[in-house]
Amino acid sequence: MNCETMAIFEKKESFMKQITIYLNGENHQDAYELSKQFVEKFTNEMIAHFLLAKSAFRVGKYDETAIEGRKAFNLSNSPYDALASALVTATGYYQLEEYNKGYEILKSMEQAGKSEDLQFLLFMFSLARKDTKEAAKHGAELYVMNRRATEDLIGRLQA
Repeated sequence: MNCETMAIFEKKESFMKQITIYLNGENHQDAYELSKQFVEKFTNEMIAHFLLAKSAFRVGKYDETAIEGRKAFNLSNSPYDALASALVTATGYYQLEEYNKGYEILKSMEQAGKSEDLQFLLFMFSLARKDTKEAAKHGAELYVMNRRATEDLIGRLQA
């Protein structure tokens, strides 16, 4: 890490802000290093593990992405946090070609609510698992979601 990233943070918000700045600035290695410090200091915080998973993905550490994403998922206190954690975990599993594990964590989120990101990833994992029946089901669901969103947008534009 460069001298600027060696600053010591005491507050969770300070870590979050700086890691986000690094990720948005595509300074992924510094985001990764600072995320590891964040996890050390705030071991039981979902956001620390989530940001470590996200930055690990950006530096190509897919094993760590899956492990830290799963930890974030397990520490989640809201459906939104659980979904975000499941999505990042699944991307790690996808890169590791562990399609069944990725599919399982995504599938566990279906009862929490439908989202386009979730349906798209379920579609992709179904294809990777060579389960065309499931892929067709998720593709159809994605189509319905997009059609509904398009109709809503057209309705608002015409009003």
